[in-house]
Amino acid sequence: MKRAAVVLCLLVFASGAAAWRLADVKPDPNTQAVADGCQRDTTKIYTGFAPNWVYVNDRDYPASGPSPAPRWVSGTVGGATGLLASRVASSDDPITHASYDMNVDVTVAAADDFLTGVSRDSTPEQGEIHLERESQSIPLWAWPKPGDRVQALGSWVWDCDHYQGTGEKTEFHPFRALFSSSGASATLYASTDATPAGKEAECAHQTKGADTFKDCAHAAPDWLGIDGDYALPLGPGSWRVVDRGSVNAPSVAVVNGVARFTVAAPAGQRVVVAKEFVLRKAPPATHLRLRFDRLLVRRAMDPSTPNESTLPGQIAKAPGEWQLYWSVDGIWGRWPGTLHAYDGSVFRGRQSVDFHVLRGKPWTFVALARECDFGALPGWNGPGRPTAPCPVTNEVGNSKGDDYPGAITVLQRGLGLGRHVVNASTAGSTCPPSNRKGCYQLTYTVSRVR
Repeated sequence: MKRAAVVLCLLVFASGAAAWRLADVKPDPNTQAVADGCQRDTTKIYTGFAPNWVYVNDRDYPASGPSPAPRWVSGTVGGATGLLASRVASSDDPITHASYDMNVDVTVAAADDFLTGVSRDSTPEQGEIHLERESQSIPLWAWPKPGDRVQALGSWVWDCDHYQGTGEKTEFHPFRALFSSSGASATLYASTDATPAGKEAECAHQTKGADTFKDCAHAAPDWLGIDGDYALPLGPGSWRVVDRGSVNAPSVAVVNGVARFTVAAPAGQRVVVAKEFVLRKAPPATHLRLRFDRLLVRRAMDPSTPNESTLPGQIAKAPGEWQLYWSVDGIWGRWPGTLHAYDGSVFRGRQSVDFHVLRGKPWTFVALARECDFGALPGWNGPGRPTAPCPVTNEVGNSKGDDYPGAITVLQRGLGLGRHVVNASTAGSTCPPSNRKGCYQLTYTVSRVR
């Protein structure tokens, strides 16, 4: 029971603890995922008749009783994806998502390695696990950045949609609480909102493969429990606690460098704990401002011709429906609205981001784009409501997903003052390699704020 003591020092569940069977063994999908509820039927998943996510170890939990309890994981944001270890998904199945997922790759602490599952052991992701939550269900200020230390509470599930190759992979989806810290600041976001992934795992448990799964998933309450005693380490110093929109939340006290609070809410009551922690005497830093000057779209990525996209067979025409996200040293934002782009379109920027850089430390800039291709398909919320924030159109994309114009990743050593012109990479994108400078370019200016 030593392992239980380690976990319970972070969170003691007020209910359901007796049903929590500790199974600290790295699960193998080829012996367990189907028994836990995955059906390995892509057509049924895409039409909503089979679950996209099921709880790890659910084979040991009868439908008449509680589902497997959430688990904690500790580690550092990072891994094989580098500066893209924290990102928004470029594409997600519209049938099982109301909005695109926010993904975090975590290199886990040694004690939590069992959570990563067998599937990643022979891949560059060995020792990592994905944390996922729909982007509309976690505010941008709470998204972490590479290098952050994190602790997360979440539903430990199999992703049944990706059984090809080494088999289904484990992930936390949705994570229910995320605490991330990076020296002089930290953020906490905990929510009882289940999101579609949480509803699917709960209904997979309750229906155990029956045809009633689809009806259950859409009728299930949008609620997952987060009750318990929390103790989250901030470190020495005097900390200021800033509320960022909590709902029915308990007070949070910082005692001896540890943020402590207890959630004990009635079942079904919505609770959101949204807090930012700021060290009152932070180390000296330089105040910088990044201003977006312009976005050049070289390829609209509609229609799916050889120069526009590597995804054939799309029912789409220009303009492309573009969306752009960015992270300026961990401060996330999004270019307003959807950009209707043709080849060569230029969009002038009006956004700026203020941030602070510690003396002698590098800072990061990341941009990711999406070109929406499924505006004609019903999303999780039904006809006329595609996966948010994509707009309604008459388009149907390739079964592999939306077009991904690629990413920009910059590790800036020094202040990096002045004007920067950066091309998107084609690596991992659906931008045809014939576009040697990428399918888009960003121009931005960095200045010092005195």
